[in-house]
Amino acid sequence: MIFLGAGASEILGIKTMQGLTNHLVNTMRELGHGGTIDTIIQGLNRFNLTPDFESIYTILEALVEPKQAVKNSGPFAAYIAYNCKGFEEIKARKEFEEVLLAFRQLIYDSCTLKPGVIEKNKTVFDKLFQTCAPSGEKRKLSTMTGFNSSSHTGVDVGRTIVTTNYDMSMELYHRLLQITLIDGFKPTNDPFVKEFDPTYYSGHERNLEHRWLIKLHGSIWQFKQENRIIKTIEDPKKSSLNIRIDEQMMIYPVGEKPILRNPYYAFYEIFKEQTWNRIIVIGYSFRDDPVNIAILEGLEKSKNATLIVVNPNAEKVLENLGPWAKTFNERIIRIPKKLGDESMFKKLEIALKVDSWTRYQERERDEFREIRRRAMRP
Repeated sequence: MIFLGAGASEILGIKTMQGLTNHLVNTMRELGHGGTIDTIIQGLNRFNLTPDFESIYTILEALVEPKQAVKNSGPFAAYIAYNCKGFEEIKARKEFEEVLLAFRQLIYDSCTLKPGVIEKNKTVFDKLFQTCAPSGEKRKLSTMTGFNSSSHTGVDVGRTIVTTNYDMSMELYHRLLQITLIDGFKPTNDPFVKEFDPTYYSGHERNLEHRWLIKLHGSIWQFKQENRIIKTIEDPKKSSLNIRIDEQMMIYPVGEKPILRNPYYAFYEIFKEQTWNRIIVIGYSFRDDPVNIAILEGLEKSKNATLIVVNPNAEKVLENLGPWAKTFNERIIRIPKKLGDESMFKKLEIALKVDSWTRYQERERDEFREIRRRAMRP
């Protein structure tokens, strides 16, 4: 299974969390909210919380509806608010609604790929899928797909892509290669619109030419339309087609995510119920608790399972797993590289052939010695 986080889209020109944070802070200052943004950052720093896009965005939403924010944050926040002198007099900061709308547009624009970017980076994804070729493993289908979860199918885990990213890179890449990508949306009478239906996976479980895509947080082309959830095959904002949109379907980067709401719940359950021996996590920061739980449960279910982390700050991001990172330390292989680095693919090839962190390090040392030996030949 391949899991793509925000860092995996950096080569496509999509802003990282730090890039979005810098833009947010600068825009707040330009709009005359410098005092507010400084207070937010100081408060986060005081409790050793990272003042990134997610944290700041979460607080801005809370300032718009402070009482609702307390309910969302849970019992301890309610206790603190109750004992906070003057909390009842705190007024909703409606002026931040415009700021939030601006940043939702920023997310949309930032995740919109520029023309030709997929073609330019095609070889990177080609190499990734070649390196992660199907291994012949089989898995269980989730009950969310309409299948009995106890029945095995012929779908290889090497053909499953899971992502928290909003961008359309995987859809556009597979369209370029004319490879069918099953994404939980079925065709409709309108060739430009697909409709959410998790059972659509189970209709294609035996075709090994198809790859599966599970987008846990939605995408920029996913919308609510009356009583159904749709996904367009092109940008509706630039389309000449008359596609009516009622609500953007994305989980915005806030602390409380609507994981119990479809389609997110269905996709999360499908991801969580997968059995795998290898999960290759690229560019993910391990800051999403439900995703972390699913990965850790996968390691718990199978004693042969390994987690391969591809990230320039692999050791640092693994700290977000807390003590569990140490529990499974021997089965977590770190590759401190970015997607696209030539050496990354060589290291990934090694990681896919071993079953432990110790064995991976041994193989790396063997490779290094062999390179040195060849270089020293007369």
